[in-house]
Amino acid sequence: MASAKITAELISDYAADRLDVEEVQAMEEASNRDEDVAAAVAAARRVDARMTTALAASMLGVPRPRLGSSPAGPSA
Repeated sequence: MASAKITAELISDYAADRLDVEEVQAMEEASNRDEDVAAAVAAARRVDARMTTALAASMLGVPRPRLGSSPAGPSA
């Protein structure tokens, strides 16, 4: 995988811990060499964390806030 092209799908799989050891090593090397890859990985990890939180909340029946509102109520 050392010469594999870094794709959005590969970054997403890396952020979600769905890669094997060799792929993880290649992604870590790419992140260390390229700021754009490192930024994409960081963004993918944030998205993955938000999705995981939303999924957990929905499984627990916790209502999601509507866009433009806060826990105190709609924004003015």
